[in-house]
Amino acid sequence: MTPRSTRKQIFANALRVIAPLVIMATCLLTLADHTDLPALPDLLSMARQVPVANWIGAMVATGLSFWALGRYDAVAHRHLGSGTPDPLARRAGMAAIAFSQAVGFGLLSGSFARWRLLPRLSPLQSAQITGFVGITFMTALAVICGLTLLLIGATLALRAVGLGILVLAILCCVLCFLHPEWRLRGLKLRLPSLQAILALGLWTLMDVTCAGIALWLLLPEGSGIALGALLPAYFVALGLAIISSSPGGAGPLELAMLSLLPASDPAALMAGLLAFRAVYYGLPLLVAGVVLLWPGLIGRALPAPAVTDTDLLGSDVRPAASQPFVRPQAETAVILQNGGHVMAFGLNQVAMLDTPQISAVLFDPLSGRHGEIPDALRRHARARNAAACFYKCSARLAISARRRGWKALRVAQDAILSPAEFTPTGASFRQLRRKLRHASKAGVTVTPAWSNLPLADMAAVDTAWTQHHGRPRGTTMGQFEPGYVAIQMVFLAWLDDRLIGFVTFHRAADEWCLDLVRHLPGAPDGTCHALVHSAIEAAREAEVARLSLAAVPAHRFARQEECGLRRFKASFVPRWENRYIVAPSWPQMALSLAEMIRMIHRPARPEITWQTPPQSSHPPHVDVEENAVAMKRSA
Repeated sequence: MTPRSTRKQIFANALRVIAPLVIMATCLLTLADHTDLPALPDLLSMARQVPVANWIGAMVATGLSFWALGRYDAVAHRHLGSGTPDPLARRAGMAAIAFSQAVGFGLLSGSFARWRLLPRLSPLQSAQITGFVGITFMTALAVICGLTLLLIGATLALRAVGLGILVLAILCCVLCFLHPEWRLRGLKLRLPSLQAILALGLWTLMDVTCAGIALWLLLPEGSGIALGALLPAYFVALGLAIISSSPGGAGPLELAMLSLLPASDPAALMAGLLAFRAVYYGLPLLVAGVVLLWPGLIGRALPAPAVTDTDLLGSDVRPAASQPFVRPQAETAVILQNGGHVMAFGLNQVAMLDTPQISAVLFDPLSGRHGEIPDALRRHARARNAAACFYKCSARLAISARRRGWKALRVAQDAILSPAEFTPTGASFRQLRRKLRHASKAGVTVTPAWSNLPLADMAAVDTAWTQHHGRPRGTTMGQFEPGYVAIQMVFLAWLDDRLIGFVTFHRAADEWCLDLVRHLPGAPDGTCHALVHSAIEAAREAEVARLSLAAVPAHRFARQEECGLRRFKASFVPRWENRYIVAPSWPQMALSLAEMIRMIHRPARPEITWQTPPQSSHPPHVDVEENAVAMKRSA
């Protein structure tokens, strides 16, 4: 660092300390010059006239306010992934806020207090939590002020301002949902989830409302200030006091309150503010001071959580390539591409997809007991401020979760075949036989591709298909990628020497599952039917017990193309098995559905580097557990 930059840094640091003091002094001088207030002994005498019951009520309201602030800190710790247990985060947050709001210089004092109380945090982490709490609190407070102005604004202009604030807040929530992660100069910034935003808003509303009630209870009798008039003024004044960073908000808070309540008795209001400072600032500061001197106090007598077998065995995040080859559903292999991972809750393994909004278990568990997974999933999601859900799970798992009070909706139906029993005879297979005849007459031939895939030709087919059908979907449906299809069962459709289509299948020990279906525009009628029929015959020869043609939507909003997909799969006369989305509550269900729709229709291409296995002359053994394909996430 050069001497010039060093001087700039020193000046900036000095300004951060001096500016709040200057603001406080200016506001206090303005009060003294323009307001005819009694002497301090007279104000104290007026404060002593407040009934004892009101003092007790104010203390209770103060306790509730700080209780909400503690929950606020817990949300911040979960968002930043500090790993701090919620009870400890809440206690440290209450003490840090009590200390910082009394001494001022919020970022510095709050960061110091959290670092002192939680030594496992680095100074940078403490500053991040303090900054997150400060920024989100001010944002939530602005929304509360906007709602207040909209409801009780004295003029049309004030109500318009309130409406504008609320519209801006809604747009910000939409932005957090659609673009939850941003990169700024190489730094990855993750915006709060919608669940975190809702929680932060509710805790902020409870905090400032309880604080305003405490102030109202401490006003001298006969002040004539109604609670409905005081709360909006207090919300705005509190925001100005926090922005000023002056010690205890002294000066800006008083000046703003007197300005926003011009019809009130200044002496009564100032007497109430003095009593309020003693209860809301002074008493919490004493407790915070003791805790800062002996930080171990906040860790004592923490409630012992209920211990389950899953807790004893712990949880573990494992790479997607670690899923076992012997598993109930081959389709879980899609997490090799969509950024998912294997999550182990004790001995229970699931294919997990953690997004900014939800923690979703895809399909049925890889192993373990269905009944043990819902509670473990709920805890995992809560630790991320996310909603929990099972997506495209079986009826068995949905019933198990519903017994625990979860909500379930049918979203899809899986088309299941038994290759050993499949014979396309009879009236039910009339359409399939007709399609196969059309493909045969056109000269379409289908070959399995065990090795030496024509990747360039397959990419050309995929490009042409995409141009004709639009952007491919993702997340629970695969996207064409050379390394991805290299570990799948692939069947190629040829017209003379030209590749005109292909299908790929996920593979597990006892099941194959249809994944990609691609064909050139104008390919002969029945090409895709011929591809799938050849795959069924190959599965029979390989003694595969079960073949899935994958799920189709089973809801009233299915589009025409999805209805066509159902007709295509129905021509093979499969057994339809219902698939469900399951969530702990209806709000989490709605958020999970919205997030899955966003992820499916706007998939992000995963940043994965594939290392393709050596080519062989025999069918590929796609044991994911043996890491046939090594994956490494790009930085």
